[in-house]
Amino acid sequence: MSQVRAGPTIDASGPAAPWVVSHRYLVILLLGAAMFVAFLGAHDLWYPDEPDIGQVTKAMFESADWVLPRRNGEVWIDYPPLLYWAGCVSSHALGGISSFSLRLPSALAAILLALATCAAVSRLCGARAGLWAGVSLATFVQFVYSALGFRPDMLFAAAIGCGTFLYAAGAGDRPRWAYRVAGFACFGLALLAKGPLGLLLPGLVLTLWHGSRREWRRLFALAPLGLVALAVALPWYAACAHAMGPEAMWQDVYAQNFERFGTGIRYQGHIRPFHYYFVRLWVDLLPWSVLLPFAVAFLVRQRLWRRRDVQLALWWAGTWFVFLTLAATKRQLYLLPAYPAFALLLAPYLSSVGRDDRAPDPAPARAFTGAFVVVLLLAGVAALVGAGGQEKILEWFHWKYPVDAEVFRSLRGPLAVMGTLLFALGLWVGRTRRRGDVQGALGRSAFAVVGMYLLALGLIAPALDPARTYVPQAQWIREHIGADDRIGIYYPERGRNKMGAFTYHSGALVSLLNSERDVEAFFVEYPDSLVLVHEGVAKGLLESTQTDWRSRVLREMLAGRRRYVVIGPGDGRYPR
Repeated sequence: MSQVRAGPTIDASGPAAPWVVSHRYLVILLLGAAMFVAFLGAHDLWYPDEPDIGQVTKAMFESADWVLPRRNGEVWIDYPPLLYWAGCVSSHALGGISSFSLRLPSALAAILLALATCAAVSRLCGARAGLWAGVSLATFVQFVYSALGFRPDMLFAAAIGCGTFLYAAGAGDRPRWAYRVAGFACFGLALLAKGPLGLLLPGLVLTLWHGSRREWRRLFALAPLGLVALAVALPWYAACAHAMGPEAMWQDVYAQNFERFGTGIRYQGHIRPFHYYFVRLWVDLLPWSVLLPFAVAFLVRQRLWRRRDVQLALWWAGTWFVFLTLAATKRQLYLLPAYPAFALLLAPYLSSVGRDDRAPDPAPARAFTGAFVVVLLLAGVAALVGAGGQEKILEWFHWKYPVDAEVFRSLRGPLAVMGTLLFALGLWVGRTRRRGDVQGALGRSAFAVVGMYLLALGLIAPALDPARTYVPQAQWIREHIGADDRIGIYYPERGRNKMGAFTYHSGALVSLLNSERDVEAFFVEYPDSLVLVHEGVAKGLLESTQTDWRSRVLREMLAGRRRYVVIGPGDGRYPR
């Protein structure tokens, strides 16, 4: 982002900046590699979303048809193709599809966005603030979750974030068209990541920014720049419309974007109350959201809000927040593209507090670090108690699924290690805080946050995989369906939500069955296949008076914390 000559500034780097500030890009790169890349393959694809999207990417990878995404053998354009393309390229480069190869593009996009945010804020507020912007963004809890998952949201956020920063760098005192064109080309990639909002919302942000500043020439230049974004994205939309028909494609695009915003009829599970983001924002930006109100107050007192770059951040964060609040359907991930703006608003405060007389009041930061120390110590004690008293805890909770008990027992070692390290980190941060070094305590808190993520990703997530994976179950299915390449799932109205993992791991397509008659017809057409009956409807089917389904039960199957009764063509016995 461009440096403005006039107006208040804050340079929080200083002449004796430590090496982490002078090498901030390397620090963020290493932080991203450790947090986002190192453990990508430590567990299988998990719901929500990952197996469903993985199934589409696997079909594209195997068919080499890069135009029409297919889910369960049918064209499926709920998401445009950028994530599928990225997953295919990564998988080709790494020698085959895996959880690591599929997740890698999102991890790299997260690192790129953190670096871009660091660079932009460095030009605005100095090197130290740039470091804090990159680190705070990279450690927002929802940002970490998105960076580690195979979902389109991080590619979407990176395209919008990098595009906005590039455009702003070309819209300063010395306008540079190359930067602005590059920014809108990024918005074109956002169109290919999640659809029309990839251009409409950034365009609205820039319109409000220039309009509020009465920069009419730059405002009117946005329309022709929008053609750049369309030039990037329209070839795929045109090819897809030609292949599946314009009317069918428009129905899917309309449902995924405009209907989702207005009524959300097809997405009842995502309908949330009006205040949803007013609550979720503070959770998703943890741990730094606690200090966000004080950071904004600091910007107001220092009159930094008069800077055009800070005004862009305010319009950026505010527009996304208001727009998504007005939408009928809401998810935490939807606000992700605005996270760089929140990091920019936090950075001047985090980099300045406790440094000199002009710095903001250190009391909130001191209270934050004190509370964080308590959280670390209590989390450490809780983990150690969990490691030492597992049997009593299991007995107290009356665990519902046997595999959960097995998984919990396997966590004894990881919990012991995690508890010890968390307690040590709490003492380490607390020692600096007791010396009155607020800035040092904040820095150590950031280091401790990274440590918490690494412990969770490296120790806890792999141990939880047996309770979340579909791999062994899908392999068993593959071995028992013979020549048939299709299985049935009997779970009226909800089977579609869980079919992706079975298809992705077994290679078999899924027929969704909604009645006992559907089950009978399925076995007529596929006499050597299997039907998975979800636990929610198993009792009703097995008590049927029309067919003795109990005699055809092969086994019970626990997959992704859900039980299924497996019915085959031969005799069997229902497990009591």
